[in-house]
Amino acid sequence: MTDRATYRFTVKEYSDGTPWLMLEPLQADLPILRGGHLGIDLTDGTSIERAVEVARFLNERVKAVHFTK
Repeated sequence: MTDRATYRFTVKEYSDGTPWLMLEPLQADLPILRGGHLGIDLTDGTSIERAVEVARFLNERVKAVHFTK
Protein backbone atom coordinates (compact mmCIF):
# COMPACT_ATOMS: atom_id res chain seq x y z
CA MET A 1 0.00 0.00 0.00
CA THR A 2 1.38 3.41 -1.00
CA ASP A 3 -0.01 6.83 -0.01
CA ARG A 4 1.13 9.99 -1.83
CA ALA A 5 0.67 13.67 -1.09
CA THR A 6 2.05 16.94 -2.39
CA TYR A 7 4.12 19.12 -0.11
CA ARG A 8 5.85 22.46 -0.12
CA PHE A 9 9.32 22.72 1.40
CA THR A 10 9.63 25.73 3.71
CA VAL A 11 12.61 27.02 5.68
CA LYS A 12 12.30 27.04 9.45
CA GLU A 13 14.86 27.82 12.15
CA TYR A 14 15.71 26.10 15.41
CA SER A 15 15.99 28.37 18.46
CA ASP A 16 19.74 28.69 17.85
CA GLY A 17 19.15 29.99 14.29
CA THR A 18 20.06 26.75 12.52
CA PRO A 19 17.86 26.36 9.43
CA TRP A 20 15.89 23.22 8.64
CA LEU A 21 13.25 22.35 6.06
CA MET A 22 9.66 21.50 6.88
CA LEU A 23 7.36 19.67 4.49
CA GLU A 24 3.97 21.40 4.58
CA PRO A 25 1.06 19.59 2.92
CA LEU A 26 -0.51 21.43 -0.01
CA GLN A 27 -3.74 19.43 0.03
CA ALA A 28 -4.30 16.29 2.06
CA ASP A 29 -1.53 15.11 4.36
CA LEU A 30 -0.21 11.57 4.31
CA PRO A 31 -2.41 9.62 6.75
CA ILE A 32 0.63 8.33 8.64
CA LEU A 33 1.76 11.93 9.34
CA ARG A 34 -1.50 13.27 10.76
CA GLY A 35 -0.71 14.97 14.03
CA GLY A 36 2.95 15.45 13.10
CA HIS A 37 5.23 16.70 10.38
CA LEU A 38 8.28 15.77 8.33
CA GLY A 39 11.44 17.80 8.61
CA ILE A 40 14.86 17.74 7.02
CA ASP A 41 18.01 18.76 8.90
CA LEU A 42 20.60 20.39 6.68
CA THR A 43 24.36 20.01 6.96
CA ASP A 44 26.18 22.08 9.59
CA GLY A 45 26.99 25.59 8.46
CA THR A 46 24.13 25.87 5.96
CA SER A 47 23.05 29.52 5.80
CA ILE A 48 19.44 30.68 5.67
CA GLU A 49 20.06 31.89 2.12
CA ARG A 50 21.34 28.47 1.05
CA ALA A 51 18.42 26.76 2.83
CA VAL A 52 16.04 28.95 0.79
CA GLU A 53 17.84 27.88 -2.40
CA VAL A 54 17.54 24.21 -1.42
CA ALA A 55 13.83 24.61 -0.63
CA ARG A 56 13.25 26.37 -3.97
CA PHE A 57 15.11 23.60 -5.82
CA LEU A 58 13.06 20.88 -4.12
CA ASN A 59 9.78 22.71 -4.68
CA GLU A 60 10.56 22.94 -8.39
CA ARG A 61 11.56 19.29 -8.76
CA VAL A 62 9.76 17.10 -6.22
CA LYS A 63 6.39 15.96 -7.52
CA ALA A 64 5.09 14.12 -4.44
CA VAL A 65 6.14 12.47 -1.20
CA HIS A 66 5.04 8.92 -0.57
CA PHE A 67 5.00 6.31 2.14
CA THR A 68 4.80 2.62 1.35
CA LYS A 69 4.01 -0.04 3.89
